[in-house]
Amino acid sequence: MPKKDYDKLYLTLQKLKVELYLSYRDMGFNASIVNSKIRWYELATYTIEENNGNFLKVYLHLNDFITIQDEEFKESYAIVKGIFRHKGNNENDYAFIVVDWFENTEKEHSLLKCPLYQLQTKNWRRIFPINVIDSVQKVHFINYNETKWIKNDFYFTAI
Repeated sequence: MPKKDYDKLYLTLQKLKVELYLSYRDMGFNASIVNSKIRWYELATYTIEENNGNFLKVYLHLNDFITIQDEEFKESYAIVKGIFRHKGNNENDYAFIVVDWFENTEKEHSLLKCPLYQLQTKNWRRIFPINVIDSVQKVHFINYNETKWIKNDFYFTAI
C-alpha cells in the first residue's frame, strides 16, 4: 500500500489499538498487545475450506466490496480499505482487514428498484481478522452520487 494511502487511512483509525485488541480477542487471544509493527498490503490471497470439504482460493484487494455475516445484522456489506499483517504476542503473523461499512437507507432507486446504501457515519468497528470473510460472496455496488450507492441486485454469474 503506498505510504500516502496508508497515512490517509491511518488518520481515520483513531481506535486502531483497541480494535486490534478486539480482533485478537475474537480469535481467542485475551492478552494485551505487545508488538506494534504493522505491515500494509494492497492484496491478500488465502485458501479456505468450505463446509462441503472443498478448498477455495480467496483473492482480496483494496476497495473490494465484501459481505460479512454478522450475528446482529445477519448480512452486512463493506468496502475493504486496508489489509495488514501484525505480529501477535506468540510471534506468529496474523492478517487483518480495515473496512468502511455500508448502511441500508431503507430506500430504493426509483427506476432500478435496487436498494440504496450509504457509507455509515457511526463509530462502527472497522478492524477484523481476515477470516471474517469466510466465503467469496459477490456483491456489487454502483456509486450513485456523492453519498449514495446502489446495491446491484441484478448482477449474476453465468454457469
